[in-house]
Amino acid sequence: MKKVIHRFTLVEVLTVIAILIILAGILVPTVSIAKSRGQQARAESDISSIMAALKNMAADYNGNLLKKDSSNYTIGAQSVSVPSTGDDAGIATITGDAYNSMIVELSAPKNSGFAPSVNRRRKVYLDPTGDFDPSKAFTDQPEALYRDPWGNPYIILIKVTKDNELKIPGSTKTIVGNFAVYSKGPDGDDDGGCHEDHPICSKSDHGECDDIASWNL
Repeated sequence: MKKVIHRFTLVEVLTVIAILIILAGILVPTVSIAKSRGQQARAESDISSIMAALKNMAADYNGNLLKKDSSNYTIGAQSVSVPSTGDDAGIATITGDAYNSMIVELSAPKNSGFAPSVNRRRKVYLDPTGDFDPSKAFTDQPEALYRDPWGNPYIILIKVTKDNELKIPGSTKTIVGNFAVYSKGPDGDDDGGCHEDHPICSKSDHGECDDIASWNL
Protein backbone atom coordinates (compact mmCIF):
# COMPACT_ATOMS: atom_id res chain seq x y z
CA MET A 1 0.00 0.00 0.00
CA LYS A 2 1.42 3.34 -0.99
CA LYS A 3 2.09 5.73 1.93
CA VAL A 4 0.44 9.12 1.52
CA ILE A 5 2.62 12.10 2.56
CA HIS A 6 0.73 15.28 3.41
CA ARG A 7 2.50 18.44 2.41
CA PHE A 8 1.46 21.84 3.74
CA THR A 9 0.10 24.15 1.11
CA LEU A 10 1.21 27.75 0.85
CA VAL A 11 -2.19 28.86 2.17
CA GLU A 12 -1.82 26.66 5.27
CA VAL A 13 1.68 27.94 5.98
CA LEU A 14 0.57 31.56 5.64
CA THR A 15 -2.40 30.87 7.91
CA VAL A 16 -0.13 29.46 10.63
CA ILE A 17 2.23 32.44 10.31
CA ALA A 18 -0.70 34.86 10.57
CA ILE A 19 -1.95 33.12 13.74
CA LEU A 20 1.53 33.28 15.30
CA ILE A 21 1.80 37.01 14.50
CA ILE A 22 -1.61 37.66 16.10
CA LEU A 23 -0.63 35.70 19.23
CA ALA A 24 2.67 37.60 19.47
CA GLY A 25 0.78 40.86 19.14
CA ILE A 26 -1.37 39.88 22.09
CA LEU A 27 1.47 38.50 24.23
CA VAL A 28 4.06 41.28 23.85
CA PRO A 29 1.88 44.11 25.29
CA THR A 30 0.79 41.80 28.12
CA VAL A 31 4.40 41.04 29.05
CA SER A 32 5.27 44.76 28.82
CA ILE A 33 2.39 45.72 31.12
CA ALA A 34 3.35 43.03 33.64
CA LYS A 35 6.97 44.22 33.61
CA SER A 36 5.90 47.85 34.10
CA ARG A 37 3.69 46.93 37.05
CA GLY A 38 6.48 44.90 38.58
CA GLN A 39 8.89 47.83 38.27
CA GLN A 40 6.40 50.20 39.88
CA ALA A 41 5.80 47.76 42.72
CA ARG A 42 9.55 47.51 43.33
CA ALA A 43 9.91 51.31 43.35
CA GLU A 44 7.06 51.60 45.85
CA SER A 45 8.67 48.94 48.04
CA ASP A 46 12.06 50.72 47.96
CA ILE A 47 10.45 54.06 48.79
CA SER A 48 8.57 52.56 51.73
CA SER A 49 11.79 50.96 53.02
CA ILE A 50 13.78 54.19 52.74
CA MET A 51 10.98 56.15 54.41
CA ALA A 52 10.89 53.68 57.32
CA ALA A 53 14.68 53.90 57.68
CA LEU A 54 14.58 57.72 57.76
CA LYS A 55 11.78 57.63 60.33
CA ASN A 56 13.69 55.26 62.60
CA MET A 57 16.95 57.18 62.39
CA ALA A 58 15.16 60.45 63.05
CA ALA A 59 13.53 58.89 66.12
CA ASP A 60 16.94 57.88 67.47
CA TYR A 61 18.62 61.24 66.82
CA ASN A 62 16.10 63.82 67.95
CA GLY A 63 14.61 64.26 64.48
CA ASN A 64 17.96 65.01 62.86
CA LEU A 65 18.80 63.46 59.50
CA LEU A 66 21.56 65.91 58.61
CA LYS A 67 24.46 67.27 60.63
CA LYS A 68 24.42 71.01 61.19
CA ASP A 69 27.58 73.06 61.76
CA SER A 70 26.79 76.74 62.03
CA SER A 71 24.62 77.31 58.94
CA ASN A 72 26.01 74.35 56.99
CA TYR A 73 24.39 70.94 56.63
CA THR A 74 26.26 67.75 55.78
CA ILE A 75 25.70 64.04 55.30
CA GLY A 76 28.82 61.92 55.29
CA ALA A 77 31.49 64.11 53.71
CA GLN A 78 28.97 65.88 51.48
CA SER A 79 27.61 69.34 52.07
CA VAL A 80 23.89 69.85 51.45
CA SER A 81 22.32 73.08 50.26
CA VAL A 82 19.27 74.28 52.17
CA PRO A 83 17.57 77.42 50.78
CA SER A 84 16.63 80.00 53.38
CA THR A 85 14.08 81.81 51.23
CA GLY A 86 11.62 80.93 48.49
CA ASP A 87 9.09 78.12 48.09
CA ASP A 88 11.66 75.49 49.08
CA ALA A 89 12.96 77.34 52.14
CA GLY A 90 14.22 74.94 54.79
CA ILE A 91 14.04 71.93 52.48
CA ALA A 92 17.17 69.93 51.66
CA THR A 93 16.96 68.05 48.36
CA ILE A 94 19.26 65.04 48.67
CA THR A 95 20.66 64.00 45.30
CA GLY A 96 23.98 62.99 43.73
CA ASP A 97 26.86 62.22 46.12
CA ALA A 98 24.80 63.42 49.08
CA TYR A 99 22.18 60.81 48.24
CA ASN A 100 24.82 58.08 48.14
CA SER A 101 26.12 59.19 51.53
CA MET A 102 22.61 59.20 52.99
CA ILE A 103 21.95 55.65 51.77
CA VAL A 104 25.28 54.48 53.23
CA GLU A 105 24.52 56.22 56.52
CA LEU A 106 21.26 54.27 56.64
CA SER A 107 22.37 50.90 55.27
CA ALA A 108 26.13 50.49 55.68
CA PRO A 109 27.44 52.94 58.31
CA LYS A 110 30.43 50.67 59.02
CA ASN A 111 31.58 50.76 55.40
CA SER A 112 35.30 51.31 54.82
CA GLY A 113 36.30 54.97 54.86
CA PHE A 114 32.85 56.26 55.74
CA ALA A 115 32.33 58.54 58.73
CA PRO A 116 28.63 58.91 59.63
CA SER A 117 27.40 62.45 60.20
CA VAL A 118 24.36 61.62 62.32
CA ASN A 119 24.32 57.84 62.80
CA ARG A 120 27.17 57.78 65.30
CA ARG A 121 26.01 54.44 66.71
CA ARG A 122 26.47 53.00 63.20
CA LYS A 123 23.11 51.29 63.43
CA VAL A 124 21.73 49.69 60.26
CA TYR A 125 18.30 51.12 59.49
CA LEU A 126 17.99 49.97 55.89
CA ASP A 127 18.90 46.59 54.45
CA PRO A 128 21.69 47.02 51.86
CA THR A 129 20.87 45.97 48.31
CA GLY A 130 21.93 42.49 47.28
CA ASP A 131 24.56 43.98 44.97
CA PHE A 132 26.33 45.89 47.74
CA ASP A 133 29.71 44.50 48.81
CA PRO A 134 30.46 45.59 52.40
CA SER A 135 34.17 44.81 51.92
CA LYS A 136 34.48 47.54 49.27
CA ALA A 137 34.25 51.29 49.76
CA PHE A 138 30.84 52.62 48.78
CA THR A 139 32.49 55.16 46.48
CA ASP A 140 33.72 52.25 44.35
CA GLN A 141 30.24 50.83 43.92
CA PRO A 142 27.71 53.68 43.78
CA GLU A 143 25.42 51.71 41.46
CA ALA A 144 25.05 49.07 44.21
CA LEU A 145 23.32 51.64 46.40
CA TYR A 146 19.57 52.05 46.13
CA ARG A 147 18.48 52.89 42.58
CA ASP A 148 14.97 52.78 41.16
CA PRO A 149 14.05 50.05 38.63
CA TRP A 150 15.04 52.41 35.79
CA GLY A 151 18.56 52.94 37.13
CA ASN A 152 18.16 56.38 38.73
CA PRO A 153 18.80 57.34 42.36
CA TYR A 154 15.72 58.14 44.41
CA ILE A 155 15.32 61.74 45.57
CA ILE A 156 15.04 62.47 49.30
CA LEU A 157 13.49 65.66 50.69
CA ILE A 158 14.22 66.72 54.27
CA LYS A 159 12.65 69.64 56.16
CA VAL A 160 15.52 70.72 58.41
CA THR A 161 13.34 73.02 60.54
CA LYS A 162 11.45 69.90 61.69
CA ASP A 163 8.08 71.67 61.80
CA ASN A 164 6.29 68.62 60.41
CA GLU A 165 5.13 70.41 57.26
CA LEU A 166 6.88 69.60 54.00
CA LYS A 167 5.99 71.52 50.87
CA ILE A 168 5.76 69.39 47.75
CA PRO A 169 8.14 70.64 45.01
CA GLY A 170 6.41 72.84 42.45
CA SER A 171 3.15 72.85 44.38
CA THR A 172 1.27 74.88 46.96
CA LYS A 173 0.37 71.66 48.80
CA THR A 174 2.12 70.44 51.92
CA ILE A 175 2.28 67.01 53.50
CA VAL A 176 2.55 66.09 57.15
CA GLY A 177 6.10 65.06 58.02
CA ASN A 178 9.69 66.21 57.77
CA PHE A 179 10.89 64.01 54.91
CA ALA A 180 9.70 62.36 51.70
CA VAL A 181 11.12 60.17 48.94
CA TYR A 182 10.27 59.90 45.26
CA SER A 183 11.43 58.26 42.03
CA LYS A 184 11.68 60.01 38.66
CA GLY A 185 9.68 57.16 37.19
CA PRO A 186 10.09 55.29 33.90
CA ASP A 187 10.92 58.35 31.79
CA GLY A 188 13.75 59.47 34.09
CA ASP A 189 12.49 63.08 34.14
CA ASP A 190 12.15 64.86 37.47
CA ASP A 191 8.51 65.97 37.70
CA GLY A 192 8.84 66.96 41.34
CA GLY A 193 7.00 63.85 42.46
CA CYS A 194 4.00 64.56 40.22
CA HIS A 195 2.11 61.67 38.59
CA GLU A 196 -0.74 61.87 36.10
CA ASP A 197 -2.95 59.90 38.50
CA HIS A 198 -1.89 62.08 41.45
CA PRO A 199 -1.54 65.59 39.96
CA ILE A 200 -0.45 67.33 43.16
CA CYS A 201 1.73 69.93 41.46
CA SER A 202 1.53 73.23 39.61
CA LYS A 203 2.01 71.73 36.13
CA SER A 204 -0.73 72.63 33.67
CA ASP A 205 -0.45 69.25 31.93
CA HIS A 206 0.05 66.18 34.07
CA GLY A 207 -0.22 63.72 31.18
CA GLU A 208 3.53 63.07 30.99
CA CYS A 209 4.19 63.03 34.74
CA ASP A 210 5.11 59.56 35.98
CA ASP A 211 7.02 60.09 39.24
CA ILE A 212 6.37 57.68 42.09
CA ALA A 213 6.24 59.51 45.43
CA SER A 214 5.95 58.49 49.05
CA TRP A 215 3.04 60.89 49.60
CA ASN A 216 0.98 59.01 47.00
CA LEU A 217 1.54 55.50 48.40
